[in-house]
Amino acid sequence: MDLGKIKAKIGEKKRFYPQEWLGRSLAYTPYQPRSIQALLKEKNGKDIFFLDSQNFLESAKANEEKALCFYLQDLENLTYLRRYTHLPLIYDFPILDSYQILEALVYGCDSICLNPSFLSQKELKELSDYAFKLGLDCIFHVENSSDITKAIFAKAEILNINTQKNLLSLIPKNKLIIAHNSLKPLEGVEAFIRMI
Repeated sequence: MDLGKIKAKIGEKKRFYPQEWLGRSLAYTPYQPRSIQALLKEKNGKDIFFLDSQNFLESAKANEEKALCFYLQDLENLTYLRRYTHLPLIYDFPILDSYQILEALVYGCDSICLNPSFLSQKELKELSDYAFKLGLDCIFHVENSSDITKAIFAKAEILNINTQKNLLSLIPKNKLIIAHNSLKPLEGVEAFIRMI
């Protein structure tokens, strides 16, 4: 993913629709964020489903009973799906600016994903604080011990490990952990992510 292009797109959006205006539109948004932390703590054995942009509505409806929540990478699809499901929605796209967090909330997301490897410690902390202030849960994608350290200092409660089982031993016991379905069975994980 080209972070330069994402930053340019954010700058363009800010010029045409300033963050202050975007914030004012929250008064007209019927969707309040729903927490996924409580759902993860229940450990009910349900999976998190990652929906691609093709047939996302049909996939969501077909798997709604088996799902804990849904991951989406497209805000247009997310806002559309919000009307048709009672399950929380996670926006999984590189977040580089507070504008994107506010935009995701306006579109109806319940949680965002932050990637410590894309951000400095200061940026990560500022973005996670902003998301928490707006009532959104943050999921931190961690790929190495440095990412875990940055996430913990940014007050991470939910961490996502997708590649290395050995990272589990580095994560404090009081954190909620989600992992890719390929890492099953992995002890200490609250939910697994399934690609459909």
